[in-house]
Amino acid sequence: MFFGIDLNEIFTFPFKDAESRKYFLIGCLVSLAAFIVPILPYFVLYGYVIRIAKQIMNNESPRMVPWDDWEDMFKSGARVFGIRIIYSLPILVFALPLFISMFAMPFVLSSANSSEVEAFIPIFMLFFFGAMCLLIPLSIPLGVIIPAAEMHVVENNEFAAGFRVREWWKIFRANISGFIAAFFIYYLSSMALGFLIQIAVATLILACLLPFLLPAITLYSILIMYTAIAQAYKVGRDKLAQTEIVVATAG
Repeated sequence: MFFGIDLNEIFTFPFKDAESRKYFLIGCLVSLAAFIVPILPYFVLYGYVIRIAKQIMNNESPRMVPWDDWEDMFKSGARVFGIRIIYSLPILVFALPLFISMFAMPFVLSSANSSEVEAFIPIFMLFFFGAMCLLIPLSIPLGVIIPAAEMHVVENNEFAAGFRVREWWKIFRANISGFIAAFFIYYLSSMALGFLIQIAVATLILACLLPFLLPAITLYSILIMYTAIAQAYKVGRDKLAQTEIVVATAG
C-alpha cells in the first residue's frame, strides 16, 4: 500500500486474465478512434474507466468489464470530462495564448526582418517564461484537487455533484496525502510510458508499431489515473464517515 493505494492492483488488473486482456484490446480500439475522431471517443473511454472506479467505491477490487451500454458510458464520460475542463479553465486561460503564440511564431518570424526578429524574440521569451511561471503553480494543485470533484460526480452519478464543493472538499481534506500520492503515481507512470514512446520512436521497428502502442499507452494511463484517484477518494470518504461517527458519538 502507498498512502492507501494498492499499486500492484492498479498496475496489473487490466492484464489479470484472458477476459481482462480481451476487454483491454477492445479499449485500445476505442482509444485508437480517439486519435482519428476528436474528443467524442474519449467520452466513451472515460465512461468505461468510470465503471471500474465505481467498483472501487463499492469496496470491490478493480476488474475489466464488458464494453456494453455505450450510451451510458458516453454520458458518464461526458460528465466527468466536462468537470475536468471547467475546473481546468484557469490553466487554459494561460495555456491557450501560449500555444497559439508558439504556433504563430514561425510565420511571424518568416515575414520579419533581422532587426524585428531581434526585438521580438526577447519579448516572446519573457512572455513564455512568465506564462510558465503561472501555469506550473496552478496546474499541480488543480491536478491534485480536480479528481475529488470528478469522483464526486461518479459517486453521485450527476454533473451538479462536481460543483457541490463543500461535500467533496471534506472528502479531499480527509485524505489529502492520498490524492497527492494518486497525482504523482499518474504523473510518474505517464513519464515512464512517455519514455517508452521515445525509445520506440528511436527504434525503426518499434516506430512502425506506434499507431498500436499509443492507443494502448493512452488507455493504460487513464486506467491507472482513475483507479488511483478512486482509491484515494474511497479512503477519504471512509475517513470522513468515521470522523463524523466519532463526533456524533462524542456529542
